Amino acid sequence: MNEINVSHHYLDVDGIKWHWVEQGEGTPIVLLHGIPESWQCWKHQIPSLSKQFRVIAIDLKGYGKSSKEDGDYSMTAVASEIIKLLNHIEVSNFHLAGHDWGVAISDNIINQAPDRVLRYIRCCLSLHEYDPRNSLHHQWNAENVEEAAKLMNKAEAYVRVWFESSCKPDLVPSGAELEEIILEFSEPGTGDAVPRYFRDIRKSEPVDLSKFKMPILYIHGEHDPRQPIEYCIGMDEYLPGLEAILVLDSGHFVTRERPLEVTNAMVWFLNSMLASGLPIFERSRHYGLPTRPVKDPKTQFGVNAVTTKK
Repeated sequence: MNEINVSHHYLDVDGIKWHWVEQGEGTPIVLLHGIPESWQCWKHQIPSLSKQFRVIAIDLKGYGKSSKEDGDYSMTAVASEIIKLLNHIEVSNFHLAGHDWGVAISDNIINQAPDRVLRYIRCCLSLHEYDPRNSLHHQWNAENVEEAAKLMNKAEAYVRVWFESSCKPDLVPSGAELEEIILEFSEPGTGDAVPRYFRDIRKSEPVDLSKFKMPILYIHGEHDPRQPIEYCIGMDEYLPGLEAILVLDSGHFVTRERPLEVTNAMVWFLNSMLASGLPIFERSRHYGLPTRPVKDPKTQFGVNAVTTKK
């Protein structure tokens, strides 16, 4: 991505210093990354998205150039703090996309402000199914915060462990891109701050999934070692707005491993053009997962619709 066209922004809201980047004009789309990333998680998607939308890619609290102070790092609290940031920059209604931990925070944003989210793109996180044996680091990090910080403060080693163990082997980011990720995770204080997310998991409030009525696209990496494909099965029973589940030939870091497919899917979805017959749905169909809206439209409307289906 050509960073010359990306504007960097900083704002202190209730004692939290936020950093985010923007590009483009139009309806806002808020992008939230996961571990061990930064706003650059979306670097391959921003140029295309910015042709139609005002892209707002945020460094989560504890990451990048945002605040690293101690405090409440529960998903509920961080979601509330991001909503306050959006209020301060006068973003009322917006599209929302999250990857990994950014999904957990996005879910909590919807739980707190469902009427403000226009469309939601949810990437690579369990919903109704979860087996802790697939993610043993969750419990270990939560119970050994200081030891986890020691690991994370070795930024280069920690980032490489994450990507080499989580990507499809032939899709691990190039050396230059990996160095970029390491540089962001090397920001002072990051290694001490990020374990607090694990420490405070249990402080988060339950999310009411019945509020998820906006159009939703779920994207899943077929070879994600911590998110097996079983996590997708039955998801349509819990998300009333689900329009499709897109399975990609990828590991966990879909925005980097399959940048073009993810970019196209996001742009097409935001334009209501994500038709179930598109070739990118081949793997979704193979697993019998939904490739079209779970619920029928309230009315029939089209060039060949002469009656309304009762």
